[in-house]
Amino acid sequence: MLLIGIILLRAVLAHNITCEEIVASGKKLSLKELQSTDISQIINCLLHIGSEEMPRDESDFIWQSIVKNFRGVSNVPEEVLKVLHWVTPAITAAEYANLTLSNIEVIENFGLDYNLSNDQLTAIAERVREDFADKEPEDYTFYDLTALRNILCAFNRSEIERIHPSAYKEASQNIGKLKCKPEVMKAFATLAVQKDAFGPPDKWNDAIVRVVGEVAKYLPKTIVDKLFYSPVKN
Repeated sequence: MLLIGIILLRAVLAHNITCEEIVASGKKLSLKELQSTDISQIINCLLHIGSEEMPRDESDFIWQSIVKNFRGVSNVPEEVLKVLHWVTPAITAAEYANLTLSNIEVIENFGLDYNLSNDQLTAIAERVREDFADKEPEDYTFYDLTALRNILCAFNRSEIERIHPSAYKEASQNIGKLKCKPEVMKAFATLAVQKDAFGPPDKWNDAIVRVVGEVAKYLPKTIVDKLFYSPVKN
């Protein structure tokens, strides 16, 4: 009887574990532990639970539980969407049609690098085009570009080239870390050499090359050779 009582007590404690206890434990919850934790506590603790990459079965369970709790994808509030972090990969491309991405903090979550598929990024980009404060690429500010980040990889070349060079310049340190498809990177390279950005590459010094980052590799080959295989001005 004592053993049965201990087992039942552990089950109750596991089911009623709070966010504070999850954080205090300092450990990641397993799928089994997540399944025995009240969804309200999981939601309250998303900043902690989603802070590190997790197995897909865990992120799937959390996302499906969130959707069930709010009775549909379209009802998941912005306060939850903006702190999903590594739960984000569990959202299917089709589900984005039922989300609204108009809040900059929500967009910032989806702009981080979660190794999303091309279909997922494309779906996110489509939502941004429709929802984001009626902004066109030429209206994007440093803050917008910083939030969008990886979502920009799903834009087409003509959209990227409409971004104002000065806004690109301000956000270039983050954009320079992207690894988008070549046509997008070439579009950023077009912005980089505009006078309102960094100007002609023959005037660039080593500091500019570092800031421009990956984008510099998509300049014309003669320029790339000069920047990366010749001494650069300090």
